[in-house]
Amino acid sequence: MNYRGSSRQLLRNAKAAMLAAIEIYNKPRFDYREECCVILLLNAWELALKALISKSGKSIFYPKRRKEPYRTLSWRDAFGQAESFLPKELPPLPLRRNLDLLSIYRDNTVHFYNARAFGTVLYALAQTSIV
Repeated sequence: MNYRGSSRQLLRNAKAAMLAAIEIYNKPRFDYREECCVILLLNAWELALKALISKSGKSIFYPKRRKEPYRTLSWRDAFGQAESFLPKELPPLPLRRNLDLLSIYRDNTVHFYNARAFGTVLYALAQTSIV
């Protein structure tokens, strides 16, 4: 098993998830589009962060526990490990805050639901995240 994962495949999937998020968001008559968009956005960032970790030669998995399956890092843990590999022009704190807010919206989407007004907030968060 490759404990680092393939940085190229992770990055390819990150780009695909980001493009899918943009494409879905741009469909005006698509029910659940904001929810799908935020799920894909956060997934894209998680994969991109794991690609950075993998490229640096580090594992993208948590330590293996006996009789439990392998688990890859959460986006938060991946961010913590990848932070030192981010480009110097990209300050980590604003990016972390943006991803934290997207994560709240995503968690509500997956486990409950969001108020309709969150769509406006998501637009600003998504735009910043994509840029």
